[in-house]
Amino acid sequence: MQANLTVDEQTALIKRLFWRLMPFVTAIYLIAIIDRQNVGFAKLQMVGHLGMTETAYGLASSLFFIGYLLLEVPSVMMQNKFGAKLWLARILGTWGAVTIALGFAHTGTAFGALRFLLGVAEAGAYPGLIFYLTLWFPKAYRVRAIAVLTLGSSLGNAIGALMGGPLLELDGVLGLHGWQWVFIATGVPAVAMMFIVLKWLPDSPARADFLKEKERQWLEKTLDEEAGGRVKGHGSFAAALVSPRVLFLSLVYTLIMISLYGVIYWTPTVVRAFGVSGSTNGLLSATPWLVTTVLLLWLPKRMEGARRSLIAMTTLSVIGLAAFVGSTLAGDNTLRFLAIVIGTPCISLLLPCFWPLPSRTLSGAQAAAGIAMISTIGSIGGFVAQNLMPWVAKVGGAPVYAMLVPAACLGALALGSAIALGRGGPTPDLAATP
Repeated sequence: MQANLTVDEQTALIKRLFWRLMPFVTAIYLIAIIDRQNVGFAKLQMVGHLGMTETAYGLASSLFFIGYLLLEVPSVMMQNKFGAKLWLARILGTWGAVTIALGFAHTGTAFGALRFLLGVAEAGAYPGLIFYLTLWFPKAYRVRAIAVLTLGSSLGNAIGALMGGPLLELDGVLGLHGWQWVFIATGVPAVAMMFIVLKWLPDSPARADFLKEKERQWLEKTLDEEAGGRVKGHGSFAAALVSPRVLFLSLVYTLIMISLYGVIYWTPTVVRAFGVSGSTNGLLSATPWLVTTVLLLWLPKRMEGARRSLIAMTTLSVIGLAAFVGSTLAGDNTLRFLAIVIGTPCISLLLPCFWPLPSRTLSGAQAAAGIAMISTIGSIGGFVAQNLMPWVAKVGGAPVYAMLVPAACLGALALGSAIALGRGGPTPDLAATP
C-alpha cells in the first residue's frame, strides 16, 4: 500500500531534498563552469607565450565542445545505466586531471588536443545533472531546482573570475607562468569533488537511506503519475534522438549557449581593453555574475508555469538584446561595463525557464536521451561562440563589438518566444502548465 503525505509533510520533504541534494549538484556545476571559464583568463597570457593568434587560440579552445558533442548522449545513458554517483564521480576525476594537464601544454597543438580530451572527459556532466533532478523533484518544483543548479553557473563564473586575475599575477612563482597556475588551481577542485560524490551523493530515491519509507513511496508514486501520458522506457531512446520537439528545443538551447559562452569567454578580453590590472579584471568580470546570482535567488519562483516562463523568456531576451547592443554604442568604459552587467543575467535566467520543458513531455530513458541530445546540439553553441567572438571583434575593430553575437542570439529568442506567446503559449506537446 502506498503512503500519502499531508501538504505539510510534502513541503517538508521537498525542502529536505533541496538541502540534501542541491549543494552537491550545484557544486559540481560550479566547478564545471570554473573549468570552462579558465580559458578566458589563461588566454590573456597564453596567446603570447605559445605564439598563437586570437583566432588560433579560439579554435583550439573550442575543440572542447567537439569532444563534448561526440560523447554527450552515450555518457548520459551510461549514467542512466550505472547510476549518478559512479558516473558523475568518473566525470569529475577525469576532467580534473585533464584540466591540470592543460597547465603543462607548451604548444598550441598540445593545448588543442587537451581541450578536445577535456570535452570527452566532461561529456554528459550538465545534462546528467538535469536528468538527475528529474529523478527527485516533481515538475512543480523543477524551475526552482534548475534555478538553484544555475546558481552554480553564476557563482562559478564569479569565483572563476575572482581567481583568474590573481592567479595570472602568480607569473614566475615556482617557475610557472600565471596561465599555468590558472589551469592547475582550477583542476584540483574537480578531483577533490570526485571523492565527495562517491561518499555522499545518492543515486535515486529508491537508494536514499535518508528518506522514510512513506516519503519514498509518495515520491516515487508522484513521479510515476507525472510520467503518465509521456513515452518512457528503453524502447523510446531512438525516438528521442529524432523527435521534432527535441530538435526544436535543441535549436533554442543552442542560441542560449552561444550567448552564454560568448559572454563567459570574451568578457575578460573586453575588460582588459579598459586598461586594468589582472586582479581588477577579475573583480570587474565577476560583477555581472554576482548580480546574476542575486537575481537567480529572487526571480525563478515568479517564473513558474509554462506561460509565465514564456513571458519571462521574451522579456529577458529583449532586455539582453538592448543591453548588449548598447555596450557597443556606449561612449565610455563605465557605460559599456554597465550594459554588460545588465545583459549577462538575462542569459542565465533563461535556463530555469527552458529546462523544465523537456521533462514535461519526456521521461525514463527517453528523458535521458532527449536531455542529452538537447545539450549535445547546444554544445555546438560553445564552439560557435569561441570562434565567432574573436572574428566579430576583429571585423568591428574593438573587443566590445563581439557582444553583437549574444545580442543577435537574444534577438532571435525574443522574436521566437514572442510569436509563441502570441499564439497562446507553448503547445501541449511542448509544455503543459503545471
